[in-house]
Amino acid sequence: MSKIQYVNLGDLELPEFQAHSNTSPSHIQEIAESIKTLGVIEPLIIRKTKHGFEIVAGCVRYHAAKLAGLKAVPCIVMSLDSKSAEVLKLHENVKRIPLDHVDQGHTFLNMMETFSMTEKDIAECSGKSIAYVSQHISLVRLDNELTHAVKEGSISFSQARELMRVDDPSERKRLLLYSQHDGATVQVLQRWVQEYLSSSAPEPSPEHISDASSLDHNDPHISRFCEACGKSVEISKIRQVFYCPVCHHSIKNAISEEKNRLSSKTLEKDSQDVQG
Repeated sequence: MSKIQYVNLGDLELPEFQAHSNTSPSHIQEIAESIKTLGVIEPLIIRKTKHGFEIVAGCVRYHAAKLAGLKAVPCIVMSLDSKSAEVLKLHENVKRIPLDHVDQGHTFLNMMETFSMTEKDIAECSGKSIAYVSQHISLVRLDNELTHAVKEGSISFSQARELMRVDDPSERKRLLLYSQHDGATVQVLQRWVQEYLSSSAPEPSPEHISDASSLDHNDPHISRFCEACGKSVEISKIRQVFYCPVCHHSIKNAISEEKNRLSSKTLEKDSQDVQG
């Protein structure tokens, strides 16, 4: 087991990249008050460098200890290279003291750019899925306004994830404002984004139309049956409309009646042709 030793705060250096870079002063003040009463309960993890000791995990505790007036803090010194230190930080910050979504994105991006780690490498280290890592990296890379909105809490990460599917910056900003000021839910955003993607999709080529005509009508993964005409339609081309149960029932009845009327009219014409 690693030995705990007290190290002067003046001998500790902050790392170049700090995951909890945007911790609020009020939160640090709250921890400082706790330290005044109970001391630093959990030791900082540090590593020896050419210039002294670098904090690997415990930057927030370091700031709070300074604010509380401490001269030294309990530390565990570990022999770590730069990459190993970042992996340890990842476990500390993602699993034990969870980062918010924006800080996670910056942490993942730093590991990718600094240590040439792939999304798969980061996912294995953090215990997250590759999709989770990719989405968080996209969040901090894609759009500063979107990143800021998630950081300040005016939209959720789930809402941001939907908005990231919109490649047009002006359209993405328009939907972002609706989310922030008009309370658009994730479900509403999903519908809006799908409508945008459908409207901006290129027209299918004749070859594609020919291929679509050979759809397997029994495969629910690529097609659905139209409630009006009964034809099989590709999922990507389906238009989703919402009705209350009463209106939905009335519309289906109207369609059914019209189909019956047309069918009766056709039979009547055929009968007349036979008699003629």
